[in-house]
Formats: sequence, structure tokens, C-alpha cells
Amino acid sequence: MKSMKGGVALRKKKNNSTDGVSSTGLAALSAIIFLLDRLSDFIYSSLQNSFFGKIFTSYSKEQEAYENSFLKSHFVKNESFGRFFRSIRKFFSRRIEDSFILNRLESFSNGIVTMPLKTLGNFWFSFGIYVVIVYLLRLFIPVISTASVDFAVVGVIICVSALPMLLSRDNIARAVGKSIIFGTLFKEALGYREESFKQRTSQNKLKSNLMMVLGMLLGILTLVIHPLTILGSIAVAVIFALILFSPEIGIIISLFGLPFYSLFNSPAITLGIVVFTTIISYTVKLVRGKRILKFEIMDLSVLLFGVIIYFSGAITSGGITGYNEALISCELMSVYFLIVNLIRTERWIKRCVAALVSSGVIVSLIGIAQYLVGYLPNNAWLDTDYFYDIKGRAVSLFENPNILAVYLVIVLPFALYMFSEAKSGKSKLLGGISIISILLCTVLTWSRGAWISAIFCVLLFALIYSKKTFRYIFLGCFIIPVLPFLLPQSVIRRFTSIGNLADSSTMYRVYTWRGTLNAIADNFMGGIGYGPTAFQSIYPQYAYAGIEAAEHSHNLFLQILLGTGISGLITFIIVIFLFAQMNFEYIKTSKDVSQKLIVAAAVCSVMSTLLFGVFDYVWYSYRIFFLFWAVIAIAAACVRVGKEEARRHKAEFIYNENEIF
Repeated sequence: MKSMKGGVALRKKKNNSTDGVSSTGLAALSAIIFLLDRLSDFIYSSLQNSFFGKIFTSYSKEQEAYENSFLKSHFVKNESFGRFFRSIRKFFSRRIEDSFILNRLESFSNGIVTMPLKTLGNFWFSFGIYVVIVYLLRLFIPVISTASVDFAVVGVIICVSALPMLLSRDNIARAVGKSIIFGTLFKEALGYREESFKQRTSQNKLKSNLMMVLGMLLGILTLVIHPLTILGSIAVAVIFALILFSPEIGIIISLFGLPFYSLFNSPAITLGIVVFTTIISYTVKLVRGKRILKFEIMDLSVLLFGVIIYFSGAITSGGITGYNEALISCELMSVYFLIVNLIRTERWIKRCVAALVSSGVIVSLIGIAQYLVGYLPNNAWLDTDYFYDIKGRAVSLFENPNILAVYLVIVLPFALYMFSEAKSGKSKLLGGISIISILLCTVLTWSRGAWISAIFCVLLFALIYSKKTFRYIFLGCFIIPVLPFLLPQSVIRRFTSIGNLADSSTMYRVYTWRGTLNAIADNFMGGIGYGPTAFQSIYPQYAYAGIEAAEHSHNLFLQILLGTGISGLITFIIVIFLFAQMNFEYIKTSKDVSQKLIVAAAVCSVMSTLLFGVFDYVWYSYRIFFLFWAVIAIAAACVRVGKEEARRHKAEFIYNENEIF
């Protein structure tokens, strides 16, 4: 008995000792977390109340000074100027409203949407039948041309898809509104109102017969044109009609379709056509008084930078090609002014974000699938001697892996926003899948600049999202020593090679920077002209041996400085400074959590892109250049919508208070 008691006592002593260690460890961890939270509060408070904090949250004061400036008060707000511009606008508005073309287009569009779906089915079925007939003619009369099975497949699919239309009693508008897919697309993504789908059917037998004849003619046309080309042309015509009806749709299509323009011969020209159509639509709506135009100090800085780009292209060593590069850049940059004047509600802002993220996820999944099946381009962007175990780099729908990497870095913070805003479990799951797919595809680009930018992006978003981020960063430090055992050695080797001149791509960049700095020294004030063509014409004179073939400087800031001179770089820095002021002030003062997170996502997107710009010239792709200014505009639009709503709520509160008293 005595020994048993002694054993029990011994076990109790051991347990007490273990519990003491556990409780001591937990107490120490709790104390550390408490101190980290206090440190976090101190840092956030210092940033907000410090000299720099006040500078970066004083955009409203600068905007107020701009509103009261000589330029604004004597030109924009001048009553005589106002009457003059109103008279011009009224003149052109009357001409447009009474124009034959506009009236014909409106009546044609109304006739289409009120047309019975059965009539459209007649056209569709007739087209499909004649596509099959043309295939049979080619099959039995080889003299015409070689028969291709895909003609028959396309024709049969068209005929089958026409059958539900032939059986429908609705018109096109009602049928689209009832459709789960098309109804959701038009109502949620493109912003059509419910009443747009409640149109009376216009019965017309002649129109039905004409549609059948049109289908027959298009089917016969497949003798010389592939049916998919005809279908693509019809789709493009519908898209441009939608943009002309509503310029906001042009913004959504531009953002969502950005990666898919690679399917065309010239992605930049295709994007430029979409943007130009949106500009025309907006201008017509503006003249007719159906849209507005507002101008803030932020807009003025963007406009000034655009003017510098234009004149740097007009007076350039790149010749006519350099001028065309500057011209298309200015056109794509106009997306900033389109978004801040067209996207004026929270719903439209969220549509832009959804378009960006959904497109980014599709691109990521394509890049992941491309890597898994081994369908990769050559390793021209990789030092195969140093990174022998990397089989290639994902490019998805872009020209090269670095451009894909920049695109993913820009989209990533908006995926973080959508995950943080998700309410249901299903939305959280989709948001998590979006983030994972974008991050995984970013890894598979093997872009070290993208990896650094993505890490910075996630940390910055988390720091803006919550003050408690510091504690998680502290806990995450314990995971870092374990990462070499969890991550593939190829990833570890690639990441730790940052700054290693033994890697040919790193060495290439460093010597390109040196050559660019040599060129800047001789062209500091005026620059050599905007665009890659100007760079490629001047840079070889300053390049180091073996680095003459560089297409750009591999650094955004050096490229701007060399191309546009010191005035261009200073103006760009002012744009970014005002952008930071505007957004940080809104994040500090706004009470709308959702809109604050959208602004935070845009800030993270732009800052991460600028960090990436230290390692590469991220504007080399026109599509990335367009997206950069679109994201800046989304943030500006969000801030303006939030301030307008705050002013409205304040006015309503004052009105209700006056009613009570």
C-alpha cells in the first residue's frame, strides 16, 4: 500500500510539473501576443497621427484648394464659359437626337429585342441547315473545295440549339430574362434592369421570312468563310451593340475579356477598338445629357502624365512606330476617365471587381492545366543550367510568364477582398479556391519578382484589414524554418537565387539597368521618347557587351525616366502620391467596410505592381498598362461613390432632424 501511494504521489508530481510548464508557456505566449497587439495599436496610431500620416490623409484639403483655384473658378466655374459650353452641348444634342442614324439604330434594336424567339429560331435553323448542305456539297463535289468535318459538326450543333427557340412563345427580351445563364449575365454582370425584359412582342411574318432568308445567305457564305468566323462576327456585332447602348458594359467587357484578346492577331489593337467604342458611346451619352463629366485634382495629374506620354511619342527617336506606341497608350490610359465618370454606384464597382477576379481565376486554371500537361513554351526565360529541375514556366493566355505574373499580382488583392466579403460557406469556398488558384499559378510562372510582390500584397492587405495581423506575422515566423522541408527544392532554390549574379537572368537585368543609367545620364531632362521602339534605337549605344538586344530596361521607373525625362517621372510620382493620399484618407475616415476593402485591394494591387516594376518593365504589355490605370480608376470611383453616399446620408439626417424639431 505504501509503495502504491508513493507511485501515485510521484505521478501527481510529474503531472503538476507538466501542467506548470504548459501553463507557463501559454502565459508567455499570451503575454507576447498582448505586447504585439499593444505594439500594433501604437504603430497604427503613430502612422495616423504622425507628420507622414497627416500628409497621406490630406487629399480633401488639396481637392478643396483645387476647387477654389484660379483655373477652376475662372474657367470651369465661370458663368459665361458655362453658358457657352451648354449652348454647344445643346446644339449637338439636338442634332444627335434628331439624327437619322440614331433613330434607325434605336428602332432596329427595339425590333430585335421584341422579336419572337421563334423568328430567331428560324434564322438559326436555316443557317445551320445550309452549313450542313454546304458541307455535303463539298463532300460530293470536291471541285468546290475540300470537305471538313468541323463544318458538319458546327451545322448540326446550330440546328439542335435552334429547336428550343422554335418551340418558344416568348420574345427575345422575355426569353433572355427567364434564362438562368443569360438572365444572370445581363442582370447581374451587365446591369440591365428587370423592366428591360418585359417587352411586348412585335409580330411580323415578313420579318420572320427575311430572317430565314438571311440565315440561308449566311449558310451559303460558308462556301468561302468558315462558319465559326461568321458566328464570331455575329458575337462581336452583338458586343459592340451592347457597348453603344451602355458604355458601362464596355468597361466590364474590357476588364473581363483582357486576357482573351490573345485569341486575336493583335491583342492591343483589339483592346483599343473596345476602348474606342466605349469612348464613342460615352461621348454620345454625355452630349445627350445622359452621363456626367467631373474632374478632380487626381484626374488632372493623370491627364498631365498622359499629355507627357503623347508629346514624348510625338518627339521621339522611335519614329512613327514610337508615335503610334504613345498614341495607343494614351487611348488605353483613357480608361481611367471612363471608369471614374461611368462607374458611379457600389454595384457597378463590384461588377468591375467580379469581372477582374473571375477572369483571373480562368486564366490561373488555364496556366495550372498548361503546366500539369506539360504544354509549355521553350525555356527562353529560364537559366536551364542553374534551374535544371524546372521544366518550364506557365504563360496561360499571355505572351510570356512575366506578363502573366504581373497580371496575377494585380488581380490577387481583389480575390482577397471577395474572400473577406463572402458571407455564405459556398462563397467562402469559391473565394478560397480563387485565391489558391491565383497563388498557385503565380508560383508556376517562376517569376521571383511576382513571388516577392505577392507576399508583399498579402501582407499589406492583411495589415490594412486588421490590426491583429502583427500577431499572425509573429506566429508565422515559427513556420519559416520549416518551409525548406515542406516546399519543393526547386522553389527554394529559385527564391534564394534572388540577387545571385550566377543566374544569367539576374546578371542580364543588372547590366541592363547599368546601361539604361548610362543612357539616362545623357538624356536626363527630355528623355529619348516613349515606348520600346525608342529604347531599342538608343539603348545599344550605351549597353554593355552582350546585353545590346534588351527590349526594355527591366525597370518601370528607369523606363519612364529614360523615355519621358525627369518631368515624366516626377508627374508619375505625383499621380501615385495623390492616389495614396486619396485612398488612405478614405480608409481612415469611411465607415463603409466593404468599400474600404475594395479601396484597400486597389492600393495593394497598385503598390505590388510598382514593387514588381523595380524588377521588370511591367508596362511592356499594353494590356497590363491598361489594367494598371483601370485599377487606379476603380479606387478613385469607389472613393467618390463612398463620399457621395456619405454626403447624401448627412443631408438626409439634417433633413430628418429639421422635420423632428
